[in-house]
Amino acid sequence: MVKEKEIPLKIELLSDGENSEFRIHSKKEIQSILRGITRTGTLAALYFDDENDFILTTLLGVDEQNVWLDVSTRETDNQRILPSHKIIFVSSHLRVKVQFIAHNIDIALFKNKKAFCLPMPNSLLHLQRRDYFRLLVPVKKPLTCVIPAKPGTPVLKNCPTIMDISVGGVALECQEHDTEFRPGKIYSVCNINLPNIGMLTATILVKNIFIITMHNGEVKKRAGCEFIHLNGTMAILLQRYLTHLQSENLTQR
Repeated sequence: MVKEKEIPLKIELLSDGENSEFRIHSKKEIQSILRGITRTGTLAALYFDDENDFILTTLLGVDEQNVWLDVSTRETDNQRILPSHKIIFVSSHLRVKVQFIAHNIDIALFKNKKAFCLPMPNSLLHLQRRDYFRLLVPVKKPLTCVIPAKPGTPVLKNCPTIMDISVGGVALECQEHDTEFRPGKIYSVCNINLPNIGMLTATILVKNIFIITMHNGEVKKRAGCEFIHLNGTMAILLQRYLTHLQSENLTQR
């Protein structure tokens, strides 16, 4: 069983915009994420008593209606949790934080074992902070960032290669004189075709640049770029791509 790098099991407090941006409503996606947590045995926290206390637990299983979790080894905790009208579940899947709220909790048997039973959530937060990590784009499945040219210029477009990507931004690489990268420059309506996911359209801000000389003497330019105001639809597409890429990385280990 592959253990993930743990993410702090703290409740995420989000603005209204972030809450909408990172919230998943698809039943199939929710069930897939929760089943993934079950398979990896990733720890989860259950917050109760107006978020003043919590227990650590693991997901035992899910179906279309219910989520089952280990009960606490301390019966006093179990007795305090059961009357709660607000339970907050916090865990992670493929290094992305997962969080949802339940308003009732019961004790039930799961495979002849005493367990907590929560209703399957109607939505959940699937939140990957930009400072968690960047993923290298596979050489065999390259991505490019299509940057539209300025109106009236002879160049139709620039297509630098994406070296790594995260919810926060991308590292782009091109020939030394291909693209006029400079810190502070903003490129709008940039398109990134995410294989089997869809077209990501974003505005990027160049944060830094540096020149690389390859072993064969070829000179390339690399730019670290930040996504600016990525909207909810685009953020979800990117999350799906990153989740798929992480899943492929795990299966190849």
